[in-house]
Amino acid sequence: MKILFLCQRVPYPPTKGEKIRAYHHLTQLARRHEVHLACLADKGVDEEHVAYLRQRCASVDVVYRSPWGARILALAAIVTGRPLSVAAFASRELRRLVGERLRVSRPDLVFAYSSAMAPYAEGIDGMPRAIDFVDADSEKWRSYGRVRPFPQSALYALEAERLACYEGRVATDFDASFFVSDAEAKIVQRRTSRKDVRVLPMGVDLEYFQPIPDREPPRAPRIVFTGVMGYYPNVDAATYFARDVLPLIRASVPEARFLIVGRDPAAEVRRLGRLPGVEVTGTVPDVRPYLAEAAMAVAPFRIARGVQSKVLEAMASGLPVVGTRLAFQGLMAREEDGVRMADTPEALAQVSAALLLDATSQRSLGRAARLYVERHHHWERLGEQLDRILSALVAPPARTGA
Repeated sequence: MKILFLCQRVPYPPTKGEKIRAYHHLTQLARRHEVHLACLADKGVDEEHVAYLRQRCASVDVVYRSPWGARILALAAIVTGRPLSVAAFASRELRRLVGERLRVSRPDLVFAYSSAMAPYAEGIDGMPRAIDFVDADSEKWRSYGRVRPFPQSALYALEAERLACYEGRVATDFDASFFVSDAEAKIVQRRTSRKDVRVLPMGVDLEYFQPIPDREPPRAPRIVFTGVMGYYPNVDAATYFARDVLPLIRASVPEARFLIVGRDPAAEVRRLGRLPGVEVTGTVPDVRPYLAEAAMAVAPFRIARGVQSKVLEAMASGLPVVGTRLAFQGLMAREEDGVRMADTPEALAQVSAALLLDATSQRSLGRAARLYVERHHHWERLGEQLDRILSALVAPPARTGA
């Protein structure tokens, strides 16, 4: 099968949520099929990264996307009625390359990763089209609108309504739609007459993220939070935990430390490093040593959609995870799977402090967390599931007569 894979960013290296899922979809499909990748790049393209993708794909077409140009396109969409987050990814050059690839390579199927790539697959006749929305992004903007000040709140509310309509239309037009969780799928299912809306869970690299055998408990009890620290939901979560939860923990566990690990920390996050017990690392070459030295991971989200990769990575590393219910909304994990849920500063602090003081529970919950992701979030099995669905779109199973 020949697949044209459309992606809003270069899907390598897999260092953030959207790239992680796109990368594993791409590589799993490329093992079995001829995959042609067409994507945008936010920054100057690292030829080493593109060369890596070319080794796995039949062709790779990359178009640079100016951040300032993207902002202008988004602002212009205010008056045109298009969703701003879709307009920001418009590129005449990428559209031209997609048209050329369709003509030259004659793919059997087009796979669009995210609603921003849907316009490049519109108007294509004679072949099935599938899309991985990942999340219902319209609800993310709706959440932003509730917590941000005016005029941002009004702009986010406008984007939520426009994108909701667009998601429904795309889900109706495409032959199959994928979402990371049942909750996300149901949101868009209500907006479309098409029934082929499917759940394809988020995976985690179980070879890259592994527990350290016979690991000794860290001398100083460390709590870790990982992520891109310029991303607003991460900023809000880290700030909330550092200011409202950690002081309560340190009242009973004075030596507890909170490590905020991730690139591009916002000024608000950098200032958290001045608080007692808080360390902000900034960009690190590898998050695994920080996970290995931690007693537990936290996911104290007050704004979140879908599934958090940081939660799966911590669980795969054999760490128990404490977070809000929102942080686990796309997972089936329960307390027996190595997670603890709490939604107030006092409850989060109580659960965290108890875990920090109990090395036996840390180990047993960490083992349960690892077993959970092995059962439910194995990329190879998820790739096989995606492959079966896409193959059926290209060659539907023959009907048998009565």
